Amino acid sequence: MINWQVLQAQLPVLDEYQLQRMDQTLGTVVIERLLRLFIEDSQQLDDRLQQAYQQSDFMGMAAHCHSLKSACGSYGALRCQYVSEKLEESCQLQDEEVITLQISVWQTALAATLEAVKERLTK
Repeated sequence: MINWQVLQAQLPVLDEYQLQRMDQTLGTVVIERLLRLFIEDSQQLDDRLQQAYQQSDFMGMAAHCHSLKSACGSYGALRCQYVSEKLEESCQLQDEEVITLQISVWQTALAATLEAVKERLTK
């Protein structure tokens, strides 16, 4: 079985095919607006996730991860979607050791995703 850390590192930050399909279906103006909304929403949810983490509120973290997983999946943010799914599972199990590792991996994945989305918006 492949370790979740290895798998997440192999996933693309963004699924360009999914974004291209969205662009063709919705149009450039709409997709740009949606990507800006994704940036705002994911940052807000991440802030809530971090607050819950600082309070050791694992059920709150799981709820935020669930929302992040859904949002990331909608926009083709594959790495973030996967890491948030794994973090949600760890929060439900209240596995503090794994949560500590995964929250760090989440931050790295989110930063890379937001950077990629911003780059896409400046093209």
